Amino acid sequence: MSENKQKWHQQIYWPVTLFLILNPISCMVLVPLYYIFDEFSWSLIAFALIFGAITNLSITAGYHRLFSHKSYDAHPIVKIIFLLIGASAWQGSALKWSSDHRRHHSFIDGDKDPYNFHRGFFFAHMGWMLLKETVDQPIQAPDLQKDKWVYLQDKYYVPVAIFMGYIFPGLIGMMLGSFWGGLIIGGALRIVLTQQSTFFVNSLCHTLGRQTYSKEISARDSLFVAFLTHGEGYHNFHHTFQIDYRNGIRWYHWDPTKWTIQMLSLLGLAKKLRMISNAEILKARLKAEEATLRSRGFADEKLAQLQDKILSAQAKARQLQLEYYKLKKEYSRRRIEFSTAYDQKLEQMKRDMEEARLEFKLGMKIWKLYLRSAA
Repeated sequence: MSENKQKWHQQIYWPVTLFLILNPISCMVLVPLYYIFDEFSWSLIAFALIFGAITNLSITAGYHRLFSHKSYDAHPIVKIIFLLIGASAWQGSALKWSSDHRRHHSFIDGDKDPYNFHRGFFFAHMGWMLLKETVDQPIQAPDLQKDKWVYLQDKYYVPVAIFMGYIFPGLIGMMLGSFWGGLIIGGALRIVLTQQSTFFVNSLCHTLGRQTYSKEISARDSLFVAFLTHGEGYHNFHHTFQIDYRNGIRWYHWDPTKWTIQMLSLLGLAKKLRMISNAEILKARLKAEEATLRSRGFADEKLAQLQDKILSAQAKARQLQLEYYKLKKEYSRRRIEFSTAYDQKLEQMKRDMEEARLEFKLGMKIWKLYLRSAA
């Protein structure tokens, strides 16, 4: 029995385990004590909320979409900010975080997936970080190892994390009237909340939501998780199209991380924003829904014909739109030289575009009709 107990102890990765246990416990003790013996401060709460939001963005826009997936390129100033504030989340260095995350994408739901959801909700949420076998994996991110800022953050991660995670919020708290308030509320409590929200992507987002683009993986699209995680909840889309800088592809999708990257691009601090074409996204969605329709008895040939009709109409509408705007731009430069024939051509192209759009809409309506009848 002592031998089995020793083996159990040897399996635990104690530095991470102790932190994940002791930091929340200290918050449960210190937060009530702080408010019993000190004054309530709205300014301190506002700082903690803002710093918490920026911390999460440093993980989602920095650790995740920038470093792990290279879905856009960022100015060194942006990288440094993400690395400094990202360290304050106490989720490991960007190098280690990205290496584990890339392994997750490469082996999702398999034995080599470090946070394999099929090993249980708790394991995917945070249990994997308690075990040596899943945490103590070799770094597999040669591109990031060559990045000097990522390398420096990894090398000096512990002192940077201590300063940014605890001392920095303590100093801000001191400016707002309470060093200990900043340390406890803006430091320890913020870390607990930002960690748990991030962890939900690996657990809750493999439990709740729809498998919109691929039914072959456990990842799901969940608006609820998107609200918790600055847009990371559209997880089925992300696993299907991991290089896309967006997770929520519609303008109305809740994805503050996407909006942050777009703002950085407008400011000239981000470039080469990578996007998957609408045609590829629609193709994946139809393929995922096709499996449901096929299981309800719809013929493969009929489904293939309708898919071809929808995709062809989409491609036709897109091509006509490009040609229309190209001709219109040329027309605006050389209006005097153009004859009435060009006006007629523009009108004809507008009619053709509308016809293609109607074909696409009709195809999608028929497809949705099939889905409703199969439900």
